[in-house]
Amino acid sequence: MNGASGAEILDWLDEVWGRTAAAVVLEGGDNYGPLAERGLIGEVFDAEELAELRSLTTTGAFIDDICRCFGSVTIALLDADGEFIGSGSVHGGTDVSWERDRFGNNLEVADPERMVAFLGRLRIRMR
Repeated sequence: MNGASGAEILDWLDEVWGRTAAAVVLEGGDNYGPLAERGLIGEVFDAEELAELRSLTTTGAFIDDICRCFGSVTIALLDADGEFIGSGSVHGGTDVSWERDRFGNNLEVADPERMVAFLGRLRIRMR
């Protein structure tokens, strides 16, 4: 799979996170169905927590490939109107695949332990 470059994805992430008013964690990873039809398992509205989630899920190294699994949960970003503006599935507690079908390039997060701990604070257990 030929994916987008890390720089392209980071530009998109800067733009979309700049418009993000809230984040939700939804059941399932890629190919789990439409975001609006998934079960809600976590919510982030606090500005400081959003900044922490942003840092944890956008800092690291792109692997120029994707994980072959579909991921365990999805982090969906919402704008001020409550509309979905972007999403990324979490893979193995170490990677985030932002808009997998669009970009095809997983981000190996810089601090997977902190990302898993953050999700744990939302009562989301990573398998």
